[in-house]
Amino acid sequence: MSHILYIADQGATLTKRGQRLVIQKAGQIIHWLHAFQVDQVVVMGNVSITPGAIAFLLQQGIDTVFMSFYGKYRGRLVSQFGKNIELRRIQFDRFGDMEFRLALSRRYVQGKIANCRVLLRRANRELMRDDITNALNRMRMMARMSETANAVDMLMGMEGQAAAAYFGVFGKLIRTDDMVFDGRNRRPPKDPVNVLLSLGYTLLANAIETQVNVAGLDPYLGCLHGVDYGRPSLVLDLMEEFRPVIVDSLVLMVINKRIIRPTDFYRPSEREPAAFGFAEGEESHKDYPILFTHEGMKKFIGQLEGRFQQKVLYTPTGKQLSYRDVFLEQVRLLVRHLKGESPYESFTVR
Repeated sequence: MSHILYIADQGATLTKRGQRLVIQKAGQIIHWLHAFQVDQVVVMGNVSITPGAIAFLLQQGIDTVFMSFYGKYRGRLVSQFGKNIELRRIQFDRFGDMEFRLALSRRYVQGKIANCRVLLRRANRELMRDDITNALNRMRMMARMSETANAVDMLMGMEGQAAAAYFGVFGKLIRTDDMVFDGRNRRPPKDPVNVLLSLGYTLLANAIETQVNVAGLDPYLGCLHGVDYGRPSLVLDLMEEFRPVIVDSLVLMVINKRIIRPTDFYRPSEREPAAFGFAEGEESHKDYPILFTHEGMKKFIGQLEGRFQQKVLYTPTGKQLSYRDVFLEQVRLLVRHLKGESPYESFTVR
């Protein structure tokens, strides 16, 4: 079973021994894996990689992502990127067709709204709240209106209205008194729930970008999200339908089951944990109003990795696949769609 190797132990070093990736700290081995077991390495904060390990990761084609400990994306190692120039040429040509771009963008928006509605509807079977019912109706109306949208900007507006209705009641699904969600905020997130959502979305994007690179597509050219310097627009497009399925539902689960608690966060103005005694480079913990503790982040990453490994029925093949495999199948479906071989259908749950 392959998975993502997260390295968040500050001061650790990733080395190579034969065909194994080995994590050491203070001269002691704390973890190791065979390379064939690893799809991606995510390095968080003050973690070193030896030159031999870097060469090995590139040779094995293991996507390696660098993040700050606080969840900010820094960059990645990608081996042999962009060799499939013919596929990328098709991608650029197809996304230059406004009619094609609009139709595909509609699928992304409708898939996201459908999955958000499933999450709310499931919760409201027990809660039976009128405000959630109203949000569901509002979102259904946006999905219907998207059928007649004649521009991508219109679709983005409808998606925005559906998201506002969704996050307007998202906090009602939290069943603990010590975690409150008053709305979505980011850059930086200002409360524990938004910290969880933001980190979850960042790690989801990393997992999907890995599959985009495997397929040979250009991650920076999408159709729903506009092209901007440094923005992986295609990754943002593809992850829309997975946000509620992977991240939002997981955030609710870890909060409601009290796997993640308020004690897993801290405010820099109040204390400075020993885990942050290492320099982070260009950014400071003081730039963030609230942060994960070291142990809290490790717990959440473990839960997210478990969600990536969870099996689900993938309707197009009729097989039980892990969510990570579903990411790849959806990227492959997009490739076939770009080539005119089959339509693109969003991944939706019931």
